[in-house]
Amino acid sequence: MSGGVDSAVSAFLLKQQGHEVIGANMRFWEYKEPEACETPVVTKHKITSCCSPEDMADAERSARGMGIPFYALKMEADFRENVIDPFIADYQNGLTPNPCVHCNTYIKFGEFYEKATALGFDQIATGHYADIVHLPNGRWAVAPAADKKKDQSYYLYGMSQESLARTIFPLALIEKDDARRIAEANRIPVARKPDSQEICFIPDNDHKAFLKREGASMRPGYFRDRLGAILGKHEGSVGLTIGQRKGLGVAGFAEAQFVLEILANGDVILGPREELERRTFYIRDTIFQGVAEDDPAWSEGVPCNVQIRYNGAPLAAVAYREAGAQAQREVGAQNLVPLLRVELDSPAWAVTPGQAGVLYDRDGGFIIAGGKIRLNP
Repeated sequence: MSGGVDSAVSAFLLKQQGHEVIGANMRFWEYKEPEACETPVVTKHKITSCCSPEDMADAERSARGMGIPFYALKMEADFRENVIDPFIADYQNGLTPNPCVHCNTYIKFGEFYEKATALGFDQIATGHYADIVHLPNGRWAVAPAADKKKDQSYYLYGMSQESLARTIFPLALIEKDDARRIAEANRIPVARKPDSQEICFIPDNDHKAFLKREGASMRPGYFRDRLGAILGKHEGSVGLTIGQRKGLGVAGFAEAQFVLEILANGDVILGPREELERRTFYIRDTIFQGVAEDDPAWSEGVPCNVQIRYNGAPLAAVAYREAGAQAQREVGAQNLVPLLRVELDSPAWAVTPGQAGVLYDRDGGFIIAGGKIRLNP
């Protein structure tokens, strides 16, 4: 229970259905006064992200009002290791990370799921707008929610077969407005609480300031074109993203300049909008849901719709599993990292390394697989 209306209504519905329900909230960091705190800074303005002390209090009020037990779990170290540190590392490596994917994969349906299992709970449930399906091939997969505007399936490609089999999404078939009406009708105290909007550990939504506070390198470098000519200087590539046009500090060109690529040496390649179109990209660190990793269909190509950003339009494609010498290895790892090659039917704009690439079946009914986007194998 995060403190919002969705998880509160989920707990209420499960109790109505006769489940024995216990509310749990995850504490991700120790809060301090702004002038003396370590990151993340908690400002005194209204926080629109989740997981604040106020959210924990709201979650407890909702649970107590329903007559269910409530527990807070200290998970600061897990959150730092699996969400914040990778977020910083990705930006330093020229990638644009998606911390919500990491939180779902490694915290909510990773560490939290394992804790619940170790304590003897049969299932876990959250307030995500998503569904779970059991396919004819025996695989489990995340499916989109009935409320397409609120659907969060994109963030859940990292769920394992084990966690999928033991997770409930009570809001799978419920519209957001109906969830609020349920909360109001049953006097759940967070019925009209606004939705969280920002990354929870950056409540001021200032990514660059957060990265500076964390000690990320802001090494100055150059803006260059594809031929290497210098177009200008920048104070640090950390925080820039593929497709960015505003705030670059370059001017005087016949056409607008966009970030095309962020190089390992800190230089940033700029160019016109049309150079951001791409038909082929790769997905690494792949997690397989609806189609197993060893399914022979990968060698001939799996028709799919791929989503390259949250709320992005589905793009028709065919995905192939790269094997043998073409597959990448993690530094120090013994096993090959599953790598997919995605061939789009039509070019896509601003395919962004570090973001999640999520493959759905062609009917959009379930997730086939997902991972991190790369432009090269």
